[in-house]
Amino acid sequence: METRTFDLAELAAADVQAIVEALRVDTENVLRAQHHADTGLLEVTLARVEAAEDIAAFVKDMKRTQKRLRRSIHLENTVEEIRIRDIDADLLASQDLHPVGDGLTVLRGDLLRLFRWFERRFRALAADFQAEEQHYPVLVPLEVLTELGYLDHFPQHVTFCSHLRGSLPVLETMASDAREGYLSEQLPGKLRQPRHVLTPAVCMPCYRMLRDAVLEPEEVRTYTMQNHVFRFEAGGFRPLARSWDFTVRDIVFFGSNERLVSLRMEVMDRVIELCRQLGLHVAIELANDPFFLDASRSKAVYQRMTEVKYELLFPLPHRQEALAASSFNLHRDFFTAIHNTRRTDGSGVESACMGFGLERWVYGFLTQKGLAPSGWPELVRRGLE
Repeated sequence: METRTFDLAELAAADVQAIVEALRVDTENVLRAQHHADTGLLEVTLARVEAAEDIAAFVKDMKRTQKRLRRSIHLENTVEEIRIRDIDADLLASQDLHPVGDGLTVLRGDLLRLFRWFERRFRALAADFQAEEQHYPVLVPLEVLTELGYLDHFPQHVTFCSHLRGSLPVLETMASDAREGYLSEQLPGKLRQPRHVLTPAVCMPCYRMLRDAVLEPEEVRTYTMQNHVFRFEAGGFRPLARSWDFTVRDIVFFGSNERLVSLRMEVMDRVIELCRQLGLHVAIELANDPFFLDASRSKAVYQRMTEVKYELLFPLPHRQEALAASSFNLHRDFFTAIHNTRRTDGSGVESACMGFGLERWVYGFLTQKGLAPSGWPELVRRGLE
């Protein structure tokens, strides 16, 4: 083993968090990445001394990128004397939450009722924008990720799906191995090449559905969908806050840039108003996707400069980080150009997506209101099923 130390004292907490989470993806080389807030030092324990040079270069490049990312609060709801709790241990002790595997959680009772409350609120928000409800499968063809560029930037999150080869000897061997308890050891070589993935983003099929679609000059099309989303988190899972399988409601707009900017603002205003009603201490800030691979790292700077992404953040001071529960994204014509979505006059169409992570909304709410329903706002208590 080898330990290297890096000085991150000049970086903001969010920048440090981005570097730590990126390092944790490299599970083959990085055993531990721990930041000490009092000194600003980051300690990285490596499995192999040979990896030290590459890790040092990576941290140096990430520091350079993070310094270029400016923080900007767009909207916020401030609650004086707010008490923010570390609820992880209480969640694990609750009878209403049951972990069933890495990043996999069962909800019941009051926690499930709270989840359903947020589910209804965001579905109603989509209805207020006359969004057409759609339902998508959780499996997505691998080619969809390829054409949308997801694998170019976020391969670490993808969960590939496969099945056994169509061979009677393979099937007989699998059944025998399963009876003998050798299943996990014998899978390699028996599986077909993956052609599908578990969807890492709810809205992915939406853009393909509008392939060659033609909109009127002032037309806006609005769709909404809710689904399970699957993103592998090498940095570790925490119930509700960091899951492998979680739930997202999306609202997707197609139209002109001017109209989509206005619609995004309307959605963000509505969400901040909901937080005011609930007494939640949150901020909507300029954001970027977690680009850290060499070929795409500059895109983080581009996203900040062009203000295409905002996130709603719940502060978690006990973890020296914030939790993003919603994102409000302008795609420009990235997806629509791929699928030739256009106007009757031949000009381009843009898209935008507003996302609401239900488990993270529940988690953020509970950090400020506690697990006992008696302490929840009356608006929530009245609406529990």
